[in-house]
Amino acid sequence: MNKNIKPLIFLSLLLLCSFQRPLNDLIKTKITENIEVGIPKAFQPMTEELMDQRYLTARKPIAAYTNDRQTVDFTVSTSNTRWRPSDLPILKDFYKASLLELYDEVSFSREEVEEINGKNFVVFEFSSIVRPEENALAPQQPIRKYTRIQYTVHNGKTLVFNFSSPQAQQQQWEGTAAEMMQSIQIK
Repeated sequence: MNKNIKPLIFLSLLLLCSFQRPLNDLIKTKITENIEVGIPKAFQPMTEELMDQRYLTARKPIAAYTNDRQTVDFTVSTSNTRWRPSDLPILKDFYKASLLELYDEVSFSREEVEEINGKNFVVFEFSSIVRPEENALAPQQPIRKYTRIQYTVHNGKTLVFNFSSPQAQQQQWEGTAAEMMQSIQIK
């Protein structure tokens, strides 16, 4: 191979990789006094208005971030619980049943208890479909999502870390979701 071509190939690959990396650049973000997570640089906190639109519950997430197009979300939620950390296998089955009820179709690619940074988590990764109501006024398309969600129990609370994107963007985002979830630090 020509000596002049090798450096050119190397520089081309380096340049190509540098354009793909920024999506995954995570910034350590303090969610609460005890929780830190790596959040992509391109994400920003959700506005109160957007949170009100997306979360029609009395208990909003304690933190919510979205990408610039507001199509990919990451949230952290808490709730008081009587579950103990040793109950995670039972909690896994309980939450799996709840997830199956939330969606019209769910296809799990992952469901397990995993240790992350010294803490055990129930981890679910799945694709889901929610079909529109049959008697909707205007025709609508089904909502197809990719989700990675993790649960743990800490100090009498269930902590829920939820990453979701359109299913069509799963390949683009699942690596970032994994990196974010692996970065969770709970003191």
